[in-house]
Amino acid sequence: MEKKNTYHDLIRKLDTGSKDPVERVEPVYYFTGEEDYLKDDAWRKIVSLLVPDELKSFNLDLMYGGETGADQLANAVFQAPLNAKKRVVVLFDLHKMSEFSKGMLLKFLAKLPNSVCLILIAPPVPSKSKFYSALAKLVIPYEFPRLYDNQVPAWITSRLKERGRRIEGNAARVLHDMVGNNLGDLSKAFDKLLTYIGDRETITQADVEAVVDLSKTQTVFQLLDSIGEKNCQGSLEILNNLFLNGEKPGGMIFWLTEHLERLIRTKDFLSSSSGSLASVLRVNPYIAAKCQRQAPNFTLEQMEKGLMLLYQTDVDLKSNLMPDKMIMELLVYNLCHL
Repeated sequence: MEKKNTYHDLIRKLDTGSKDPVERVEPVYYFTGEEDYLKDDAWRKIVSLLVPDELKSFNLDLMYGGETGADQLANAVFQAPLNAKKRVVVLFDLHKMSEFSKGMLLKFLAKLPNSVCLILIAPPVPSKSKFYSALAKLVIPYEFPRLYDNQVPAWITSRLKERGRRIEGNAARVLHDMVGNNLGDLSKAFDKLLTYIGDRETITQADVEAVVDLSKTQTVFQLLDSIGEKNCQGSLEILNNLFLNGEKPGGMIFWLTEHLERLIRTKDFLSSSSGSLASVLRVNPYIAAKCQRQAPNFTLEQMEKGLMLLYQTDVDLKSNLMPDKMIMELLVYNLCHL
């Protein structure tokens, strides 16, 4: 299987090699995948290497596929930089460009001047898409998948080390459990923690529990646990708090689906009893233990029915036939009464 280029491959290339940062940067990048936080971190790293702050208004263009045509993009990439070797053009939402503009983009990619770095950013795309298949032949794609649960504590430790701090192993796992997999939310939690501990080097579990704002970050995961325990009244109360805090139904559907699929895999694991559940689920032992406790509350048939309910709820939300909150309340009630 062909090795995929990742965020870590990109950062390693940007940090090593020629002393001149311009020579470490490729003329064009294509970033795809679900993890927007790392994509954002990557393009900002490239900009920091090529464009001084005082020249960003001249040598940095941020453009969006839904409102950018091929002619506008071409004007930006063929414009000469001011007082610099390169300028950077970042195109977000590549998938929203018109088919005509995508076709024109493929034609002028091979003619890019040495004075530009073009960064194309898109969500995961269909593997059979002709445009993205053609693009991948012209540009090396960098993939930014969402981190697995068992990768997040290590990411927390690594990112805090970059900021000159340590975090106890159990504290990293608790922070992950409280905040979840959203790296943007975790980064915000880092800022709060570093302010809280001041000059102290090590972050403890007590620090995490004292600082992290549970009002929003934990409630999504409380909802998963409450439904997993078939606590209908508690689940509806948590759902109400989620809406009050501005949580979007789409995000709840995503996490509920992932959790139910995890419980199905747990059910299969418990019947075979081979290996480690944490490694099978790719989660830390704390989350694996919760799944092991919740899985017996449902039959396999009930969980498969739950996935169908989640699918139908997603369709209903897009139809706008009922208020989102009412649709989600019906979903939570039905999941708790499977």
